[in-house]
Amino acid sequence: MEHKPLEGHAALVTGASRGIGKAIALMLAREGCNVALVGRHAEALHHVQAACETQGVRALALALDLAERAMIASAIDACEEAFGGLNILVNNAGMHRFASAMDADLELWDRMLDVNLRAAMHATRLALPHIVNGARAGRKAAVIFISSLGGKFTAPTNAGYAASKHALTGFGGSVFEDVRDHGVKVCVIYPGWTNTDLLAEWLDPREVIQPEDVAEAVRFVIHSAPTVCPTEIVLQPQSSRAARLFGDYR
Repeated sequence: MEHKPLEGHAALVTGASRGIGKAIALMLAREGCNVALVGRHAEALHHVQAACETQGVRALALALDLAERAMIASAIDACEEAFGGLNILVNNAGMHRFASAMDADLELWDRMLDVNLRAAMHATRLALPHIVNGARAGRKAAVIFISSLGGKFTAPTNAGYAASKHALTGFGGSVFEDVRDHGVKVCVIYPGWTNTDLLAEWLDPREVIQPEDVAEAVRFVIHSAPTVCPTEIVLQPQSSRAARLFGDYR
């Protein structure tokens, strides 16, 4: 029988309907982990749910808007009810809009902060008691933030996005300090240009990071030795073409 290292575990992945979130959810399912899939597009989520269930795990499709705090709480509760706990949280959901700081739409900035930052903060706060309990029971335990090179560098027309992603760095680092002695892994992952819908019209998808590459980084964090925590991982495309065209930010 194939060994599945996360059998009996439960994870919640935000932004799971496509791209990086979908790849992470499928990786977790292949490892035997039950998964709760959060996103706004119900039909796409159900496709991912079906794909996860082919791995013999349970999957929940939770179509909701992460900008609504009460909906985040309901997602955590759904994990507890369906799976009896929660061991891994992957804060992947995000949005991006280019706009100069001189003429940006303030409501759009607030929306980016709600989705990219506040939703991750609220989900982490609500999930941590369950995750810590899982760690105490000897299970793998992790909180992972999918940021961006936009959280490491600055660029024109990127102020709102960069603010939200830079803030994740401070939040993630502080969360690690709060829970490191409980055995909980906390990592912020910074992918560069990645093969997602955002780049479909501009770049050869073979020259950029693949969603599965980011999923592999998540897997590495979860299975890292108990004596170490990779708190930050920067992922750059091997090819320099994306950097030449657009600069070193996503």
